Amino acid sequence: MRQINLRNNYFFVAIGAIFLSACGGGSSSSTTPTSSTSSPSSPTITAFTSWSVTTADVPVAMTEGSSSSIDLVGNITQSDSSGSATFTRDASNNFTLISPTASSGNSAVFSAALGDTLQSSFFTKNTTTLNKAQTTIGLFANPFTYSFDYQAFGVWGPYGNATGSSYAISDGSASVASLIPAVGSLNYTGGSTGYYVDTNKFSYITNANMIITSTFDNRTLNFTTSSTNIQGAPNGKINDNTDLQLTGVMTYVTGTNNFTGTVASTSGMTGKMNGKFYGPGLNEIGGTYSLYGAGIGTMVGSFGGKR
Repeated sequence: MRQINLRNNYFFVAIGAIFLSACGGGSSSSTTPTSSTSSPSSPTITAFTSWSVTTADVPVAMTEGSSSSIDLVGNITQSDSSGSATFTRDASNNFTLISPTASSGNSAVFSAALGDTLQSSFFTKNTTTLNKAQTTIGLFANPFTYSFDYQAFGVWGPYGNATGSSYAISDGSASVASLIPAVGSLNYTGGSTGYYVDTNKFSYITNANMIITSTFDNRTLNFTTSSTNIQGAPNGKINDNTDLQLTGVMTYVTGTNNFTGTVASTSGMTGKMNGKFYGPGLNEIGGTYSLYGAGIGTMVGSFGGKR
């Protein structure tokens, strides 16, 4: 696997803090003096190819994924290349570091070493994250529970009372566009993570099942979610919410592996979605979406499935 340097200031701030913490922060009287020319080495970051070849406690970086964001009045921004993330897993396949970026300046860091919360949630399907300051909450799919090998996805935004924009990414090893067939169809099943803000500006994280049918003859992908659950806090009660079930349709241009389309919720929110195929044989699919409805709220989300 090749090594890369991650261009994410937030990530290096987190890694630097982790290093200082491990060294006592330089404040302990027992710390061994070092030469003034000494400096800590940056951790090795491996370019992501598949989860099956990752190593425990070694961070992997994904780049050029799909992303979505939405503000509190419904302004949507999407990109097919600005999503990126760094993940570190432990030997039990639990995430100890998640550092996502939806676009320049729109990043987050969730690190167990910094005292942030990263805990299994929604029936082990996801990892709920909450920074130590309790200002930012996130929800990221657990690829090992879903048996995904080529992707990751998740959402994050203000915790509790929403005060600003929220974000979603989908990233991984994108399929080569030339492999997309001209005829036939494929079905993908998996899940979706969401971040919903109601009319009172209170935020929730959501989890749902997801199905996509891809029809190559007309380059159309039909998207639906079901069994949506909602939660207001990492240890809060999980409730069903059929109002946040989604349906959408995406299309793509021949010779490309970027699809876009529209999405709507049962409650009446509408918006946009985007995504890609992942894996060397169109093994998986993933993407993001954003929705808004006057008098209903806003929602940003991500999804992924395998065939």
